Amino acid sequence: MPKTAKTIFGTTENSNFILNMTPESYYAYNLKILLGFLILMPLFCIPLEFFKVYSVPGMALSIVGVFAIVFVFIGFMKSETPKKLILPACLFGAMLIWGLVSFYNSYNYSVSIFGEDGRNEGWLSILFYGGFFLLGAQLGTDDNRLKLIHGMLWLGFAECLWSLMQMLPLGFPSYYKNLEPILTFNVYLPSGLTGSPVSLGLMLSVLLIPALLEAVFTENPKQKILDIICVFCFALTAVRTQCLTGVMGTVLAVLISLICILIKKSGKKSAGILAVAVGAVLLGMLWNYFSPSINGMYTPSADGQVSVSDGIYFYDGSVMWKDSSYRLEASGYYIKNGAENPNGSFDATSLSELYHYLWSNTLKIVKSYPLAGSGPDNLVYPQLYQSLTIAANPNTFDRCGSYYLQTAGSMGIPMLLLFLALAVLTAVRGGIAVRKEDNWIHTGIFCTVLLYLLLMIISTGGITVTPLFWMLAGICISLYEPEKQSYV
Repeated sequence: MPKTAKTIFGTTENSNFILNMTPESYYAYNLKILLGFLILMPLFCIPLEFFKVYSVPGMALSIVGVFAIVFVFIGFMKSETPKKLILPACLFGAMLIWGLVSFYNSYNYSVSIFGEDGRNEGWLSILFYGGFFLLGAQLGTDDNRLKLIHGMLWLGFAECLWSLMQMLPLGFPSYYKNLEPILTFNVYLPSGLTGSPVSLGLMLSVLLIPALLEAVFTENPKQKILDIICVFCFALTAVRTQCLTGVMGTVLAVLISLICILIKKSGKKSAGILAVAVGAVLLGMLWNYFSPSINGMYTPSADGQVSVSDGIYFYDGSVMWKDSSYRLEASGYYIKNGAENPNGSFDATSLSELYHYLWSNTLKIVKSYPLAGSGPDNLVYPQLYQSLTIAANPNTFDRCGSYYLQTAGSMGIPMLLLFLALAVLTAVRGGIAVRKEDNWIHTGIFCTVLLYLLLMIISTGGITVTPLFWMLAGICISLYEPEKQSYV
């Protein structure tokens, strides 16, 4: 009798694709799921740009996240998951368990599970991030990894096209045309479909590294042209966000790429491409300087409208409260006079005062709830001081401008330590792999992950950007091939 394929519960061979799935087809499914997120998330963010339909972006995360978790289990069931992923998977499992401890001690159980409307970073998001991380670690080949990178570059390019319509005074719908927290109008900041200029700057600055490196090292002339276009668009748009993350991230991305290029001794053929990046940064800064007069920016006064003078401005504070208070209603509004605020007054237009206010008050929450935190996505609740209604408490915030402090304040110091352990493990393993093998794809992914972790000191990510990090972190940790008697 001819040999028949394996079956489950007497099902036919055609319906039993799991047991008969080859490693190559498993890797292909994983890639499709991750690429699916890159397509669905921006599409699902479009309604939120025109209407306050807060739940739609979270639906994209949930749909793709469920598929990711299912295929993670399929990998375990078929023994496709390599042993080198056991330790990272255990660390992520510990994060999920501690997230449940934090949930049990949270202010709002519903928010802890699903996240605040429009944020959607409750406990379930951690679960889905784990799925993206483990699928990213199981793509199998550099060809699949490169396809995922190309998907991210196309996503970044689409974000730039959407952002261009937001930056120009064309009347295109944008939440950041005006910045009501500081009463400044006709600003026209780009946010793309990420929800915030800060998130957009984060996404484009980290993706600038693989775009730059591929532009230098690819042998495909058509791909090189596309990469150079991405380099120009990413650098220009990230700088135009006029947020610290976008500007600093872009400068660091160019410097990191330059170091990688010099190490690989490819300086001559990269000079023109680096000049494109530097030129885009300078053009973006020039645009920022003259944008008040170009856009007709003004602030209201008793005598009418006062024009804003040309100059370089950073809008991190006003963007933050525009996003959380005016766009999502996830925090109270900002007032410069802090007489009503027990935490005192501060100027949101000053970066030093802004971050001091955010970080010092988050540290108070960490000291009050060092173990379990306030609960996943519950950071705003321990700040309420004059009403149980979030919006009625001026100067409260739901994002503190630092992922590390955000994690400690919302889910406790143990959760922060678990994340740092996983981040260090990823960086160490990725560094070992890059040092052993001369491959621009591996180097680009490793440097992108490092830049993201560095920028998390002054940013908090979000569901439109953070999944990209976990995908790349999974790839980074999978590059490592352990030697015998290795404990890394």
